[in-house]
Amino acid sequence: MSDLPAALSFLGVQEPIERAAVVVLPVPYDLTTTYQPGARFGPRALLTASLNVELFDEELRWDPSRVGIHTLEPLEPLAVGPQAMVPLIREQVEEIFLAGKFPIVLGGDHSVSIGALEALARRWENPWVLQIDAHADLREEYQGSPFSHACVMARARESFPCVQVGVRSWSAEEDAALWERPERVILAREAEEDPEAAAERLLSVLGDPVYLTIDLDGLDPSILPATGTPEPGGLRWFTLTHLLRRVAESRHVVGCDVTELSPIPGFIAPDFLAARLVLKVISYVFHRRHQGGG
Repeated sequence: MSDLPAALSFLGVQEPIERAAVVVLPVPYDLTTTYQPGARFGPRALLTASLNVELFDEELRWDPSRVGIHTLEPLEPLAVGPQAMVPLIREQVEEIFLAGKFPIVLGGDHSVSIGALEALARRWENPWVLQIDAHADLREEYQGSPFSHACVMARARESFPCVQVGVRSWSAEEDAALWERPERVILAREAEEDPEAAAERLLSVLGDPVYLTIDLDGLDPSILPATGTPEPGGLRWFTLTHLLRRVAESRHVVGCDVTELSPIPGFIAPDFLAARLVLKVISYVFHRRHQGGG
């Protein structure tokens, strides 16, 4: 693993990796994108925006960067197809897990999560996957590949119990699979109608430990339009952060990926939101540990 200079790292801080609790891995890959390309530029845009994010968390009133954050150099993408990326990502994330660190993978399209999930399966016993996403991503294959962004949760379900939140778009072929366990699906409109009821329902089914996979199109395009497949009717900022805080306060969250930021030139608000969301995840997860909650 190699690392970036502080000027290009998340938040502009670069703790030596041996002292860092969090390791950020940028993966600028988007070759499975099927609508609007550009997620390969997402990691750099997010890291650049993060240089202007206030380190102090006004909600929890502490500085989560104190836990130590280290950013690796971007993983060089391969153009031969998403299957070739899986072992590369798996190896990097597995190294992070084995070092006792909290990995945050920055995509790229959602297919980059597959390698991270394979590393998760090797490191943790019986973890759960919590997906934030507009789409079910349950196709067995898409455009000839079972490793497409549209297949991420089909691959995840082969190894883990999963809960899907924010979903509001799926194909006819995904319908039966999505509703096999309806208690594990929280639609975006349900979360928006009553965020606290959605949180309680989520916690009633979600096991422990938990890995977060966050596709930014889970958010409403009115606040996050910079994504390859925007869907109307998504989660708002406070709905999503409320759900994430409740999960982090009651579960052992072991890793995270944030994908599908497709920057819009000259429009920095979505990049900033994505960077702030990554910091929120760190803040929620490590505040509990900082307070002695494990």
